[in-house]
Amino acid sequence: MLYVGPQELTVKYFSSNYLPPRFESPRIKKILVKGWAKNDVFEKILGDTRSSVLFRYVKDDATRVRGPAVDCVVYDEVQDINYDQIPIVQETMALSPYKREIFAGTPLDSTNTIQSLWKTSSQLEWMMKCGCGHWNSLTEGNEPMKMIMSHGLSCSKCSKKLNARTGEWAAGNPKNYLMAGYHLAQPILPFFNETEKEWKEIYVKCTSGKYDQKKIMNEVFGLSFDIGTKPITEEELRKVCTLGRMEDSSGKMRIIDENKLKYKIYTIGVDWGVSMVQSRTVMTVGGIKNDGTFDVVYTKIFRGFDHEAHIKQIADIANGLNAYCVCDSGPDPIRGIKLCELTSPSRSQLAAYRRAKVIQYYDEGDYDWRQNRWILHRSDVISLIIRQIKAGKIHFPAWEDVSDYMQDLLNVYIEIKDGLYGQEMFYTHNDNQPDDAMHSLVYAACAAYMAVGDVGLLGASSSAREL
Repeated sequence: MLYVGPQELTVKYFSSNYLPPRFESPRIKKILVKGWAKNDVFEKILGDTRSSVLFRYVKDDATRVRGPAVDCVVYDEVQDINYDQIPIVQETMALSPYKREIFAGTPLDSTNTIQSLWKTSSQLEWMMKCGCGHWNSLTEGNEPMKMIMSHGLSCSKCSKKLNARTGEWAAGNPKNYLMAGYHLAQPILPFFNETEKEWKEIYVKCTSGKYDQKKIMNEVFGLSFDIGTKPITEEELRKVCTLGRMEDSSGKMRIIDENKLKYKIYTIGVDWGVSMVQSRTVMTVGGIKNDGTFDVVYTKIFRGFDHEAHIKQIADIANGLNAYCVCDSGPDPIRGIKLCELTSPSRSQLAAYRRAKVIQYYDEGDYDWRQNRWILHRSDVISLIIRQIKAGKIHFPAWEDVSDYMQDLLNVYIEIKDGLYGQEMFYTHNDNQPDDAMHSLVYAACAAYMAVGDVGLLGASSSAREL
């Protein structure tokens, strides 16, 4: 077995203080009479079975785990282990017929490693039914703070005390999962909710101001929590996934087929992948209604380096819908130029972020369209799209169809930097957490707003000092 933690100190502490006492039990000694054949900090071998436990630490570099062949890997405090390193650790089980993994940790925010793993799991929640008929769980939708009462774990609806022992597991993701996932948090465990001293401590943490909201959500409820730096939450995105399934059983774009007469125009936004390590291009197809509501009717994430095929697929969809196309010009505009050639320069445009008005465009005249750029103010247009989503003015297909796409939106966070004239706000993302879908959505939605004559987009940027 391989035990993996994020820090050397964590691994040493577990190896020295948690494991050895378990084997000092009289019952264990009756079974394992020979004790340890090897009892080092980073390796322990049982004399009776020759079974071994290896201890390694991994954060951003999994080099230390290479070499050993194991049957089981246990990840502790996995939230602090870089998600990209997990496949390397998994290779230690390549020859094993068992390949068992256990992940444990505390979710911090919606982009954390354990939260990413949780999304691929069955997402089992402990559900407790109150006498009033309400089913309670420690989830955001059930308002968990209302379950923390001075008299004990309580119903979030009627405040009556609950018996946590009579609950049952319910899967939040019962079909498409890769592993079993259990949400275990202090308030639902009998050790905490049946002991007066322990429950009082939980109550004080949640009500006295000793813990801020993030600490309560993370440390007490075991839930991820995005604070100020996150401009939008998963819950807010799920609320606007109201358009139903994106495709029908034959793979056709269902939303478009059933709503053709409702849209004034169609637009397509494309953000090209530019990495030489992995290519990832995102397309957003949308339609705008008479009331100004923008529906994302179809999305696609293209992977791999067959750029010609990707461009042709996008062009075929654009030509079939007679859609306006906007794509980023990027460091190399060749893909955008190719898309314009396969559609029409009269309804396709290369875009770029610069310090300018919210949206700026050139007057008609004699110019080379290959050199022309539709200029957007990055912070302002992203803020616009986020406001529109929060106001329910941008809708998406069913969550299960766009969850990967939506993760790009959740990867975006706000950063405040000191500029020449004071503090300035920027939207950014971590290198290993792409935001391509956000820019694809920005291009598609802004093109639609401009096409129907939203004059508010032509005004000065809210960051006027940048002009």
